[in-house]
Amino acid sequence: MFVVERLQQQDPSVAKEIHAVQMAAYAQEAELIGAKDFPPLNTTLDDILQSDEHFFGITDEGALLAVISLCEMNICSLVVLPSHQRKGLASCLLRFAIEQGAELTVMTAVKNTPALALYALFGFADYQRCFKGQEALELVFLRRELA
Repeated sequence: MFVVERLQQQDPSVAKEIHAVQMAAYAQEAELIGAKDFPPLNTTLDDILQSDEHFFGITDEGALLAVISLCEMNICSLVVLPSHQRKGLASCLLRFAIEQGAELTVMTAVKNTPALALYALFGFADYQRCFKGQEALELVFLRRELA
C-alpha cells in the first residue's frame, strides 16, 4: 500500500525532486501527444519553490515516485515517473485528492488517452474543450462533482 505525504516544495531539495519527476513525466506526455512545444516542460525549479500549490507525493526508499499538486481543489499536476507507471500510484493520489471532499477539476490533452481513461474511472466528466499554444494543442477540462 502506498502512503501519500505532504511535500514541502519550499525546501530546495524537495523542489528539485518534484521537478525531476515532473520533467520525466511531461517529456513522456509530450511524446505521447505529439507536442513539440509542451508548456509544462517549461516549469522551472523556481516555479515550484514559489508555488502556492499544495504538493503531495509517494516515495519508496526515499525516492519520490509520484506527485499531485492541488490548488483550490484543482488538480494542477499529476505525474508519475515513467518507470513506475501502471503500478497504482496515480490512482492512489487521485483517491487522496477525492477524499479531501471537494469537487475537483483537471485539464489534460485530448490525445492523452491514458490520463483520460484514469480520470473516467474516478468519475471525471468532460465539461469544456479548447485549443492552446502555437501548436493548437486540444485540451479537455474535466470535473468530478461531489457524490
